[in-house]
Amino acid sequence: MNAVTSYRLIIFLGTLVGTSACNALFPEKPEASSFGSAQSRGSLDNPDIYEASGLAVSRHNPNFIWTHNDSGHPNEIFLLDATNAKWKATVVVEGATNNDWEEMAASIRDGVPTLYVGDTGDNLNQYSTHIIYRFAEPDPSTLSGKSSVSSIEKITYRYPDGQWDSEGFFVDHQTQDIYLISKVTSNTKLYRLPYPQSTQEVITAELVEDLPQTIITAADLSPDGEELLMKDYLTVYYWKRNHGESIAQMMKRTPRVMPYFPEPQGEAIAFATDNSGYFTLSEDRSGIRGHLYFYPRR
Repeated sequence: MNAVTSYRLIIFLGTLVGTSACNALFPEKPEASSFGSAQSRGSLDNPDIYEASGLAVSRHNPNFIWTHNDSGHPNEIFLLDATNAKWKATVVVEGATNNDWEEMAASIRDGVPTLYVGDTGDNLNQYSTHIIYRFAEPDPSTLSGKSSVSSIEKITYRYPDGQWDSEGFFVDHQTQDIYLISKVTSNTKLYRLPYPQSTQEVITAELVEDLPQTIITAADLSPDGEELLMKDYLTVYYWKRNHGESIAQMMKRTPRVMPYFPEPQGEAIAFATDNSGYFTLSEDRSGIRGHLYFYPRR
């Protein structure tokens, strides 16, 4: 049975018997002991969110989570209740364009909760530059319905060695450097946009490291900067950062495999703000609605 057939079988069984039963049929690998099995937080209830591609947990309130659609959709981000996946608000990112939004991240920058939305996708390798939008995170307690956010910073960058698709990036909370991972079938690369990133000129990303993993769809660094998650469509990879270790040094080591209930077109992952676990979210595919899952720390 090849990987694609296995994936389809797991999705089919999951829709028939539920997550818990499917996890019993496909048990976690022995090394996957840091986090527990998937817990359902519910299906998305807003029909406008059907190609969820990025995920970031609020730094204002850990009970809320942000997501967005990918290519061709309006320049909007969506606020969800992290406990039940219910939609709370839609926020227009003024002055931004959604060519192919594929990832988002949350951090604290100069004491301010900050969101990063990445127009980093490029399925046809056709764009010479990409943009990461950076702005102060709206406070969820002030939001309902539809609103907008202004004062948007644009970090425009190019790659040093070609034109690439990227669906996973994360922010090093200690340095505010941004790390991007190419989405390719071989020769995956890790790139860095060192802080402070220019918002006036096109900057060239630094090539940091070759990675053996392929088809990476999402990544996130824990709020304390000590743990990294990265995923493809079937696997979640995990690194624990040693004291004094750089991102590149950490990622040179072989990652552990963490629990993951494969989703239809699962392209989003994010640590909980309190480090109690991690979330995943998928696009709608084959009549299966996007669903928010939580993996609690053991």
